[in-house]
Amino acid sequence: MDISKKTSQALDFLKNQQKILIVIALIVFMFVFGEIYKGNFFTVEQVLLTVKMAAIIALFGLAQMVVIAGGGGGLDLSVGYVATITAVFAAGIMNGKPENLWLAILMAVALGAAIGLVNGVLSAYVNLPPLVVTMAMASCVQGIINVYAAGSTITGKPAPVLVMIAAKSTGFIPNIVFLLIIIAAITHFIISRTKWGLKLFGVGTNEVAAYLSGIDVKTVRCVTFVISGAIAGMMGLVVLGNMGTAFKDMGSGYVMPSIAAVVVGGTPLSGGEGNYIGVILGAVFIQTLTNLLVAIGGGDAVKWTSFGIVLFVLLISYARQKRRI
Repeated sequence: MDISKKTSQALDFLKNQQKILIVIALIVFMFVFGEIYKGNFFTVEQVLLTVKMAAIIALFGLAQMVVIAGGGGGLDLSVGYVATITAVFAAGIMNGKPENLWLAILMAVALGAAIGLVNGVLSAYVNLPPLVVTMAMASCVQGIINVYAAGSTITGKPAPVLVMIAAKSTGFIPNIVFLLIIIAAITHFIISRTKWGLKLFGVGTNEVAAYLSGIDVKTVRCVTFVISGAIAGMMGLVVLGNMGTAFKDMGSGYVMPSIAAVVVGGTPLSGGEGNYIGVILGAVFIQTLTNLLVAIGGGDAVKWTSFGIVLFVLLISYARQKRRI
């Protein structure tokens, strides 16, 4: 009886984690294929480099996951541009001086949250489509950056501690991996152990039922954009620390990969769910696929086409699994 019960529990666990297992299998397959096809692809150094680059995508993916989990067709296309503007301003504020780091952090969080608040008010309270709102916000922020860059040269550099966190390693493990582990633990606790996490998933699952149970649906969704903006603002500092200098469009390349990581990780675009471990694995998948395409000589056209095909296949697969359930 005990063996039967344990077997049943194991099968239930595998069924519940089916999406994550698919992603893990695909990651392993790509590493093995790369090793066979090109060589020196499935090494400790290559895996750690992949994880390091994927960590940045995963941290951007956290901003997307929070918004998507709240439902209502939520997506935040402005995260890359929020990161860029905070990086540009932070570089000037810090200029390599450690004592100015806290001022830069305060600016990044405040500016990111303020931009997120505008996105949230327009999306949740004015009932404008989040996709359109955040796309317009991205254009506005990019315009501000262009005006700032046209008026003066983008100068400054990150504080040494940012470089240490984002670009350096402790032993053979990139320091950003430790940051990702801490953020993942905090995220898991908030979404699974707090009332706000329950409200977030409740609103994303069924906003009518959430409203009837006393949850302020509009406020919850507005807050998701504020959180997304604050995370994006902080990511500007991380990207600045990784690159060592600020420039226009430095964060825009993370927008689509961050969304793809959420989708590949199994979070439905309809909302109501959010597994950050899945997002992290989705980011590793995206980065591994990018590395593989570079290794075999594929350009940007091949990369984005491959991303699209993979997303279509996984979305169809996940949709079929949901219908069976």
